[in-house]
Amino acid sequence: MQNYQTVTIEGNATRDPVMKKTKTGKNVCSFSLAMKHYSKDDVDPQVSYIDVETWEKLAEICSTGVTKGRRVMVAGTLRQERWEGTDGKKRSRIKVIGKEIRFIESFRKPEGTPERKSA
Repeated sequence: MQNYQTVTIEGNATRDPVMKKTKTGKNVCSFSLAMKHYSKDDVDPQVSYIDVETWEKLAEICSTGVTKGRRVMVAGTLRQERWEGTDGKKRSRIKVIGKEIRFIESFRKPEGTPERKSA
């Protein structure tokens, strides 16, 4: 039986994205999101930083649409990478391979919009 996993995360981009081409010529775009989460006893939120990777056409969209501080929702799958560090210790990280991206705009009153007056 094949395992299926889907993850959806929302957060603010911690840096501008980095676009690269693989040896085979495929576009890959990488960025990370900061996600705040609170618990009942926390005065300040805890922050998790999640690496995101997108490919091909979606990578092109992210390379121009994602900017540092922009709120983004990513739906995709998880991938674990494992390697050995220069100190000889085994390391790993989990990142999201984005399949769908939504750019979330905060509400801002368009410039030139008159103030609403009460009757």
